[in-house]
Amino acid sequence: MAIRDIFLIGIYTGMRRDEIASLRREQVDMGRLILGGEETKTGEPLELPSTRLLSAIFDWHLANGAEPAALKDSWVFPFPSSGAGHMVDIARFYGEITGKGGARFWFHELRNAFITVAECELILSRSLTKRPVNHARPGDVTEGYVAASSVKQLHEPAQYIADRIDELMQGT
Repeated sequence: MAIRDIFLIGIYTGMRRDEIASLRREQVDMGRLILGGEETKTGEPLELPSTRLLSAIFDWHLANGAEPAALKDSWVFPFPSSGAGHMVDIARFYGEITGKGGARFWFHELRNAFITVAECELILSRSLTKRPVNHARPGDVTEGYVAASSVKQLHEPAQYIADRIDELMQGT
């Protein structure tokens, strides 16, 4: 279940694999429907809105993951036998996914799918798409003219993207 949910979180948020696998329980604020990451690959902290499906996934993992005494420093996806204490080795599933899907798979494609749905299917602005996936802005001065979106402003577009991903995955 944890592996499946890591992949689902990847396609529904565009987050990087390691950002998802290393999520700590205190980074998931279900009261505010926000996923808060610490410093990421870009050096920026990441705050993302949660959608209905993500809320269900996190509700389950937060309720069933670790013992209550260990909640503060526990992982959303614990894997005690890994050196890190959390899930790390999901690349071993890429071959099976590739075989069943008929095209080469790697996790980063989930980010690409999220961005493609947002920008090409739903015609959302690039600046609105870059924030959720925590892409660094290029040196283009005009890109800086767009005010940064707050996490509250991203809730509706995030759900819109998630709903379209659901439709595409179900073939509608």
